Amino acid sequence: MIYIILLLIGILGGALAGLLGVGGGLIFTPVLIFLYAGSFENPVPWIIATSLLCTFAASVSSIRKHLVMKNLFIKESLMVGSCGLIGTLSGKAIVTSGWYSETEFIILFSLLLVYTGFRFLRAKPAPPADKAEPTDIPVIRFHHALLIGALGGLVATIAGVGGGIVMVPIMLMVLKLPYMKTISISSASIVLISFFGWAQFAFSNPVETALTSFSIGYVDFGTATPLILGALIGANLGVYLSSVISRRQAETIFALMALAVAARLVYGLF
Repeated sequence: MIYIILLLIGILGGALAGLLGVGGGLIFTPVLIFLYAGSFENPVPWIIATSLLCTFAASVSSIRKHLVMKNLFIKESLMVGSCGLIGTLSGKAIVTSGWYSETEFIILFSLLLVYTGFRFLRAKPAPPADKAEPTDIPVIRFHHALLIGALGGLVATIAGVGGGIVMVPIMLMVLKLPYMKTISISSASIVLISFFGWAQFAFSNPVETALTSFSIGYVDFGTATPLILGALIGANLGVYLSSVISRRQAETIFALMALAVAARLVYGLF
């Protein structure tokens, strides 16, 4: 039964990854928190590493939509994603430092959920189709990519998410990139950032054993597999839903979910 539940949650995470340009970690991480809580003395590295693996799979699937739509910006995505390595190295050092406990992790993650929820609720409607793509489209330079990628990688690795929750606002509100270009670069960059993240945790040597026998370092492949399979299915569902429901509707649904999960996580601390 638990694997069926994880499969369904993976479908939801994959669909959101394709719809909103997030990596799916905002869905995967709370599930892993509830699953791993009480199973380890310090479950944080296990939660983050396994969530990043799931996020990686969801992001790989989500960029298929942009490939079909010929909406991939390979050079800029590679710059942002590669710069994410700096952030993931710093984030991994923080997570494995010893002072970054489950309490700090849940508080940080809950704050990210609240921030994301309110940002989506307050988001302005998408511009009309004839104005969505201006003739003079801004370009991401290296110094932009360094800032965006490093921040995205840091947040991704200390919170177990893709990093899109910080990269998307910067590209939209600071650099003034068009929405579709922003989502494309975020989705593609998350592929590299999440890979850098879980790969680093895979080379660690945890004292405790994973929940399943199929694990490498802190990455529990056994637990992640049904989530990943669901994410692959969900990515295709996201492609379909993007033509059925509006971006505003998707953002509202996700915002309410994020706020509800944040409230439940904080409640669990008391």
